[in-house]
Amino acid sequence: HFTKYQSQLAELDELLGGGAEFARDDLEGASLAFDGRTTVHVDPRATTALRIPGRHLYEPIPGYDLLGEVRALDDIARDFLLRDGETSTAASRPTRVVGLKPKRTTASSAFRWVKFALERAEVAFDAETLFPLRIAFVPARDSGAAPLLGPDATVTVESSDVRRLDPDDDAAPALPADARVFEEVEFPIPQLTEVAPFRVPVDAARSMGYELVGDSARLVLDAARERGYATLLLAKPDERGRAEGVVTLRVGNYLSRWMARRRTLATERGERVDESGVRANYLDRRTLWKASEGAEGLPALADLVWEKDGIFHVIAAEGVTREDLIALGAALI
Repeated sequence: HFTKYQSQLAELDELLGGGAEFARDDLEGASLAFDGRTTVHVDPRATTALRIPGRHLYEPIPGYDLLGEVRALDDIARDFLLRDGETSTAASRPTRVVGLKPKRTTASSAFRWVKFALERAEVAFDAETLFPLRIAFVPARDSGAAPLLGPDATVTVESSDVRRLDPDDDAAPALPADARVFEEVEFPIPQLTEVAPFRVPVDAARSMGYELVGDSARLVLDAARERGYATLLLAKPDERGRAEGVVTLRVGNYLSRWMARRRTLATERGERVDESGVRANYLDRRTLWKASEGAEGLPALADLVWEKDGIFHVIAAEGVTREDLIALGAALI
């Protein structure tokens, strides 16, 4: 259960990339449970729940499982050089600090290959429960997080009020009596278009030169399979086959939190577009980054949002010009 959540990196991603499913307001006051296969997000304020495969929908840094992570600790004696540090405190509890440094950049065997995404780390274990209350690490220089964090940046994740459940305990957060439960399922594209209770404009996107990334897409539906939304990742290759424009399209007859945030931001901070048959709100997200004074040098980052006949369309694009994005919107309508 999140009582407080803060991540400057997630806030920056929300401003520029807009890729995070949940923002701080979505997590604070909500509960998350992971049973090894599925994560359930319950928000009692909205009486909704989302069940999604995996556990990556709330991680503050893409590619790192950090919140509540204990599985990797089983292998630290084998994979890391250990330095027993001094006693300390975390969450007002006494801890024992252990320093970690990978013995090598990669480890492999017949059935196992691991690339270590950190240069060094420290873990503060609760002196009584041995739960890691604080994890601080420096990402490897070739990791995806390194360019975002800068040189010699240390990432720190702290936990407080930790409660470990017995095996017989029910780990799932309680659902409100009138909760509406949505579930995400991965579908092959042909099956997706047949199952979705709304039109998914796959062929229209292809007619504009965009290709689907992968052979499947995500579809989120309520229990009655009447309302929901689909998420498609599209890329437009250049003459050499490299992606010159990448688009995340979310379309459906239900507004997810991500869709609602993008829609509100485009309405309040963007411009109204009424051209080429498109009536939408367009937002150049580079203008939101005040420190950049126009974010010169960044690729085009933009949203295009509209609603027609009860169907919501939200496009988050990178490397796509305003003209091309509006043309894509016109084809999808």
